[in-house]
Amino acid sequence: MATDAKDVVRAFVDALNRHDWERVAQLITPDFRYTIQAYDLPGAEKPMDGATMLEVLPKMLALFDGAGPQLEITRLVAEGTWVVAEARGSGSFRDKSPYDNRYANVYEIVDDRIRTLREYMDTQHMALSFAAATSPA
Repeated sequence: MATDAKDVVRAFVDALNRHDWERVAQLITPDFRYTIQAYDLPGAEKPMDGATMLEVLPKMLALFDGAGPQLEITRLVAEGTWVVAEARGSGSFRDKSPYDNRYANVYEIVDDRIRTLREYMDTQHMALSFAAATSPA
């Protein structure tokens, strides 16, 4: 039975927020591609496959406090197999500095799983926040 495409996105974001990597893996296709749409962010110029994303995200999220940043979906729009989600990601780094960013993510849903994720955000804010949280005091 086919799941509503927006429900797949909601399940994916919920799994990310809970750091449930097994569930995240279940929700992506074998040919999954994740691309951060940025010109000036190292590593963002080429898509990641699912295995790479599942390796990179836990390491990146380890910079945050125990809960990590939480992504709150504020709007979902779907047309056919494509879903666009506006969201806000917020949390605190381990050094207690805040992280607060806005996102627009574009998902392609195939057979109740995500094949494509394109992430748009304020990359300058992200880079500055991560640099501040990882630089020596």
